[in-house]
Amino acid sequence: MNNVFDFKRFGNYFLYDLRRAKNNYWISLLLMGLMPVALYIICQFFSLITGNGVTDLSDVLKFDAVFVSIVAVMLGAGTKIYGKITEKQSGSDYLMLPASTFEKWLSMVLVVCIVLPLVLFALMFVSDGFMSLVFPNSYGDRILSFDFARGLIEEMMNEEGFYFNMPAVLFLDWCETLLIFTLGAVCFKKSKVAKTLLCLFAFGMVITPLMFLFLGTTSIDNDWIIEHFTDPDKALAMVNWTLSIVYTVMIGGLLAGLYFRLRTLKH
Repeated sequence: MNNVFDFKRFGNYFLYDLRRAKNNYWISLLLMGLMPVALYIICQFFSLITGNGVTDLSDVLKFDAVFVSIVAVMLGAGTKIYGKITEKQSGSDYLMLPASTFEKWLSMVLVVCIVLPLVLFALMFVSDGFMSLVFPNSYGDRILSFDFARGLIEEMMNEEGFYFNMPAVLFLDWCETLLIFTLGAVCFKKSKVAKTLLCLFAFGMVITPLMFLFLGTTSIDNDWIIEHFTDPDKALAMVNWTLSIVYTVMIGGLLAGLYFRLRTLKH
């Protein structure tokens, strides 16, 4: 058991992994976390040089900026933090680190799925609140607040009471996407993000026809849903079961693939 997991050894390695993640990605993460500030500066700069004076930022624009930051982190974090282990020198150094494959795998999962979102959203939460406090008229209300999140979730729900655990779905989406691009980062030696996107595209080309074949239709709209699920409770149960199965299979497969890749990494 000591060869697989040791608390002291894992703690030392996890701290090292955090330092490496900070050294490799802190500037990019800081820029993404300060996106509300950057958005305000850019918008006001172009508004002033065009002679329109100070402009007001819309909630839609601020939300889009936050969304772009999240997507950028999802696509690039895995490559920036762990992409070098596919290189000969860096990979050899990685293999020589005093930790088991399981400990390296667990540390990697914790960094990309837990630490990274906590730091990113903490930065965006603080910068969004700061801009709202300092420039209440031109920046407007903060969008990263519990009231805004509650309103957004309510808008995404069905008017007939079609509710499910949206925060859990968003978190699982984050984990799934980060794990996909982290796996691509440790599998491909060059063009990591592009090749991962191509693999996703190919996977979608295969799985989509199979899904339509299973459902017996190529068009899933409101009429199809009403026809097959007249009972809202059954529809909700179906959605929850489907999401649970899909996330379990996808995330479980990605975790297994990531562990297998680390276990078979050689230089």
